[in-house]
Amino acid sequence: MKSWKRMLTVPLTIAVVLIAIFLAGRYRWKLGCFGACQGAGITSVEASETAVHITGFYPGSFPEVFCGYYAEERDGKLYVGFRFNAVFGFFETGDFDITIPVKGEINEVILKTRLNEASLWHA
Repeated sequence: MKSWKRMLTVPLTIAVVLIAIFLAGRYRWKLGCFGACQGAGITSVEASETAVHITGFYPGSFPEVFCGYYAEERDGKLYVGFRFNAVFGFFETGDFDITIPVKGEINEVILKTRLNEASLWHA
């Protein structure tokens, strides 16, 4: 009886640990807010009263994949940062097409990373 429990517990524990490592590597960067965000090549930015639609790509020469974005809305400005990863984002490509819901009127969209800010769109 103990050997059956052990045979079931060991693979289950390994699976849980591997899933936790994958999820931490894939989504933990969001806890760092803009500190973990990178620059991106922006193809288009469209703003409406309820959302901002942004399309773009990873600008580097070595292919990395789009893992997600982090956005904050303050004083009529939408600050947005993007995250790309070569290891943990292997289910997607570096191209992205996102729609960010907003609460108020947006007059400017700003690409923000840990080191700098760049305006992407003005009303």
